[in-house]
Amino acid sequence: MKKVTSTLLAMAAFLLCCASLPAQSAEKIIERHVKAAGGKKALAAVASVQMTGRVTRNGAADKSGDFLWQTRAPGSFYIETRFGEAYRIEAFNGKSGWVEDAAGGLRTLTGREQARARAAAFYRNDRFLTYKKEKTKVQLLGRETVAGRPAFAVEMTTRSGLQRRLYFDAESYLLVKDEEDREGGREEVFFGDYRAVNGVKEPFRMQIRRGGETLDVTVRELKHNGGVEVALFDFPKRSARPLPDLATILKELEKNQKKIDEIREDYTFTARETEVEIDGKGNIKQKSEEVYEVFFLQGRAIKKLVQKDGRALSESEQRKEQERVEKRIREIEQHKKEADARAAKTQAAAKNRGESDREKNKEDGDNFGISDFLRVCQLVNPRREHFRGREVVVFEFEPRPGYKARNRAEAVVQKLVGVIWVDEDAREVVRLEARTTDSIRVGGGLVASLGKGAEFAFEQDRINNEIWLPRYAEVNLSARVLLVKGIKVHHIEEFSGYKKFRIETQQEIKPPM
Repeated sequence: MKKVTSTLLAMAAFLLCCASLPAQSAEKIIERHVKAAGGKKALAAVASVQMTGRVTRNGAADKSGDFLWQTRAPGSFYIETRFGEAYRIEAFNGKSGWVEDAAGGLRTLTGREQARARAAAFYRNDRFLTYKKEKTKVQLLGRETVAGRPAFAVEMTTRSGLQRRLYFDAESYLLVKDEEDREGGREEVFFGDYRAVNGVKEPFRMQIRRGGETLDVTVRELKHNGGVEVALFDFPKRSARPLPDLATILKELEKNQKKIDEIREDYTFTARETEVEIDGKGNIKQKSEEVYEVFFLQGRAIKKLVQKDGRALSESEQRKEQERVEKRIREIEQHKKEADARAAKTQAAAKNRGESDREKNKEDGDNFGISDFLRVCQLVNPRREHFRGREVVVFEFEPRPGYKARNRAEAVVQKLVGVIWVDEDAREVVRLEARTTDSIRVGGGLVASLGKGAEFAFEQDRINNEIWLPRYAEVNLSARVLLVKGIKVHHIEEFSGYKKFRIETQQEIKPPM
């Protein structure tokens, strides 16, 4: 009986203790962290941070080196660890991220690693002040133990789906650990020895764990709003070869496009499209996969569905798809005939209307080309790199300061930043990455709205040593259509199996088999 009574008393004490704890939420924990770290006003006053110190590897005192950490609002960071000849640098300059180490050399990040670097740069600078405005979601996972002390575990998910776990000390509410899954595995960063700098609590001790390696960092000096070497954020200029004029390269690329369009019509290929729709909690709501046979006619892609969600089409589905494709071919041919007829009738008057046609194109944004792109955007940070075994010229683009958009197309391009990889010899785009810096509205947002932070990537390969054709495309976006609830979509297209053929458009038109 005594044993039962003591057990009940212990349970009652536990329940009483739990009841006395204040109700917690991820938002409330972050709010208390901001207050504990110095408050919104003090944190917002920090425009840049520079930490310098010493770092040891795997606990060995004889394996020590230098450590440098720099951040600059709103979205730049630079982290360097150096042990003599062995070193590693990770950086993001606000538009693109890059990494350099003794093993892999110097390279621009691509894909999800580029997105992670961008998210990390914003996270390191923002200090939880605007995460709600940026549509970052937070979720309380519960309590865990970090370095022998209880901590609240909170998961952050960006609007593009990138996740980071944060651990706040249950008593002080200071950040004691953050972690994220990266391409090479999980990276964990532990923080301790907090001291006040200009009214802001900053960590003077860190431990970084990644890839089986542990780095212990002791910060010797920490500065706010001074001392940051801004040039370090940008991609280093190491090549002795002079860089070509970027505007000239892009204009020559545009000239090559007509020839490419003609050669492209000699090819058929396979396109695999995967689309994942994600709900507001970050869970997969719907997933679909479709495989197409694709060819071009009069500059337009014709896609024939051959497989859906891993299943080949039934005979009746194949028949309907064949009929749809043949109808599409006839429509394109008819459109071409009508366009040629109109051109023939108006050829004599074309010169008189030339100016008004050009003005209409300016108003509507039709025929948006490289010259228009160069007018809206400026090209910055050019460099030489090796990408997939080829030497390329890489540069970033951003809106030209002070430029006022003259049409819809320019207004859209003005909200893009990104990186372009160009094969200098072939004058072809090898890879392109872009993202929106603001929401893009159609019909004032009543028809559709594309959210800020939408990401696009596109990559090409050289086929048959004569033409560059797509190998991969990816889109991550959030959108709202006709004022209905927003959706998040991750769309991937993979292109393969390029084969030459020649389609003859005669009385009876058939797609290539």
